[in-house]
Amino acid sequence: MNSQNSSQIKLLELENKFKTIFGCNSLGAYRTPARINLIGEHIDYNGGKVLPCAISYFMTGLYSLNKDKKIVAYSNNFDSKFSANLETISYKKRNSWSNYVFGVFAILQQEGYKITQGMNILIDSNIPLGSGLSSSASLLDLVFFIANDVLKLEINLETIAKLAQKTENEFCGLKCGIMDQAAIALGQKNKAILLDCGKFKYEYKDMALRTYSFVVLKTNIPHNLVKSKYNERVDECNRALEILKQKFNIDNLCQLYEYQLPECEKLLNDPILFKRVRHVVTENERVQQFSAAMTAGKVEEMGRLLCESHKSLKEDYEVTGDYLDTIVDASMNAFAIGARMTGGGFGGCAIALIKNRYFEDFRFRVDKEYFAKLKVHPDIEEVDIVDGPIKLK
Repeated sequence: MNSQNSSQIKLLELENKFKTIFGCNSLGAYRTPARINLIGEHIDYNGGKVLPCAISYFMTGLYSLNKDKKIVAYSNNFDSKFSANLETISYKKRNSWSNYVFGVFAILQQEGYKITQGMNILIDSNIPLGSGLSSSASLLDLVFFIANDVLKLEINLETIAKLAQKTENEFCGLKCGIMDQAAIALGQKNKAILLDCGKFKYEYKDMALRTYSFVVLKTNIPHNLVKSKYNERVDECNRALEILKQKFNIDNLCQLYEYQLPECEKLLNDPILFKRVRHVVTENERVQQFSAAMTAGKVEEMGRLLCESHKSLKEDYEVTGDYLDTIVDASMNAFAIGARMTGGGFGGCAIALIKNRYFEDFRFRVDKEYFAKLKVHPDIEEVDIVDGPIKLK
């Protein structure tokens, strides 16, 4: 069975489930992808440049309208349903995943958009939860995309990304940057996005690697970034920025250069804060070097930079941990060109750059080493680089 037929059968199953849950037919279906970040980790909220792309894991949403002025959200994955009144939406811990759905409508109304009719929404996803592939940003972009199209709000994709980030920051409580939401909203087939997060400017880069490809390695140890040290790292960077602004004319840490690091170390007088700054500054420069190497087809240089990125995330930013370090080490032992964690860290996923013809041998070797050390089998998969949000019907 080809992927198109499989997708059509899955959509039909979701249509039937929608009718069972809501007692009516859906009026439309939409889809958003997941994302990986090739390089440029934990610097989007520091104004840095990143290089993500949308990949072939998907969040699907079906909708109908209701007259109750309520947002009713059902997850096919969790088999759970929540509802919120449009006039009294607020974050509630007990609402779990549905806070991301309700937050979209809270932020839209806060921004002055008139929402006069309720909506029933069914969500289905094959993006592994807590995998580092940005399921939360995919869900936010999906619901914004549905609301924008159905309610004729005339919001462009760049603004959808910004509103999704605002929802995650202000409603859901994660101090993330714009990368995840933008990578998903602006994704294009076979393209990476070189995104300047400080200026919100971007350009597309061809992903024509010919005999090489990126693979996704899932540690199968989920993370929860709100509960993890993610927000702590953001706060550490903000503290360092306030100190360094006394000397340097900067608005964010990624406006610093590597040659300025010795002076930064003296000014900060704090080894932890300096390590955080060193990662941010060197990672930002790695992104630009990686982008140039990819354009020039210098695969070995790309691999070297991937490994340097992971080392910095491990030693200076301290966001990797045993599972990510083990799967990256196993990848390099299995003759990857380069490998590193991707996403927020603290579990989740890594990526590796390998020769296409070695994929099966690579997968076998990594699985064997990873399981021998941690007694958990990873999932190792090839992915396609895909377009951003689309309307399915």
